[in-house]
Amino acid sequence: MSDARAFDVVIAGGGMAGAAVAAGLDGLGLSTLVVEPGLDGSKRLAGELIHPPGTTDLAELGLLGALEAVGGAPVRGFAVLADGQAHLLPYAPVVGMRPAGFAMEHGAIATTLRGTIARRPHVAVWHGARVVALDASAPDHVGVTVANDAGAVQLRARLLVGADGAASSVRRLAGIGARRRRISTMLGFVVPCGRLPHPGFGCVLLGGPAPALAYQIATDAVRVMFDLPDDTEGSDVSARGRAYLTALPEPLRTDVREAMDAQRGLVSASHSVEPDAVARGRVALVGDAAGCCHPLTATGLSVSTRDAIRLRDALRAEPDVPSAVRRYAAHRAGPQRTRVALAQALYAVFVARTPETRVLRTALLRYWKRSPRGRAVSMALLSTQEGRMSIMVREYAHVVRHALPTLLRRGAERRPLAARTRVALGLSVSTLRHAGGALRGLLS
Repeated sequence: MSDARAFDVVIAGGGMAGAAVAAGLDGLGLSTLVVEPGLDGSKRLAGELIHPPGTTDLAELGLLGALEAVGGAPVRGFAVLADGQAHLLPYAPVVGMRPAGFAMEHGAIATTLRGTIARRPHVAVWHGARVVALDASAPDHVGVTVANDAGAVQLRARLLVGADGAASSVRRLAGIGARRRRISTMLGFVVPCGRLPHPGFGCVLLGGPAPALAYQIATDAVRVMFDLPDDTEGSDVSARGRAYLTALPEPLRTDVREAMDAQRGLVSASHSVEPDAVARGRVALVGDAAGCCHPLTATGLSVSTRDAIRLRDALRAEPDVPSAVRRYAAHRAGPQRTRVALAQALYAVFVARTPETRVLRTALLRYWKRSPRGRAVSMALLSTQEGRMSIMVREYAHVVRHALPTLLRRGAERRPLAARTRVALGLSVSTLRHAGGALRGLLS
């Protein structure tokens, strides 16, 4: 590295979030430095599926073509398989939005995007480096210390962007607290020539101890991930993963079993992270650094591209950086609340550990089977196309309504009236909690 330099923007992290922000700010003519530690993406189990809002953003930022040129696979929607039935939730056509999602191995996404932004006229990429300190005491800039094996350098920037993941160092250095909760462990395999039950769809497979997720990442490869609840007693992770095989339909089950025999599998912890803020002074957080939830809904990459667009638009509208950062934070707050609430509710329903969530799972599947509109709105929420909490609460109420016949039948699940009343009360409390979230979203 050279002597101290000044940049308009320093971005910590060169994954999807950092690359998307760099591409957006390059369009504004801002000199941008991306600081990338250079972790081996092929050894990480991380985001790979991008919903249509994300592919639309990537096309606008001039990045989608580079990914498609390397490989990957289109995604048409989700298929939820449960009790021998498949519930297809295709992406609905939306004017101005690309019709399909996209999936690719995580390491290939990151490597391709870094190479693409490095060729942009206003972007520099420093590999093997990290942001290790910041000084926010000056009114007109933030001081940033970047270090690598050769030493450290002091930089000045009008804006520092934390795109460095759920365990963000920038978030910590900026003094922004976060509530971090471990949810489960994810175990993933690449299945060569895996035969999905519904090609082109990301498949959520129920029937095992917890949900499994499978989707195509190349013309000849499928990613399969098993969610392993951390409160389960038992043997090692790989052995626990085999308990899911019976929930997989053939011939995918045979393909996955062969992959498990040949591979060790990638393991990662699944966390929920809720920062106290996503903006402070001249520091902005994007992507997982600004909050993340269970990967079941696969929203992480699409949220990253949306954050890049929001931050670009805020800086375009507000020449004063602290004002632009506050504007960015305000515009992402509501959709993020909806995303987190949806992920929590859907994961609880799919795992179905309590009487009320078991009733809700049956009701949700019944709702999807009977209502084309319900499937469309559910997919809009899942894909981040729809971010209003009020819409999520309305859909949750529809699902609860589909649960009522089960509770009202005297012989329902052979439960006495008192037990069914407790389940109904649990559903009412859950509905009120989501309604409160919608009200807070409207008032904030």
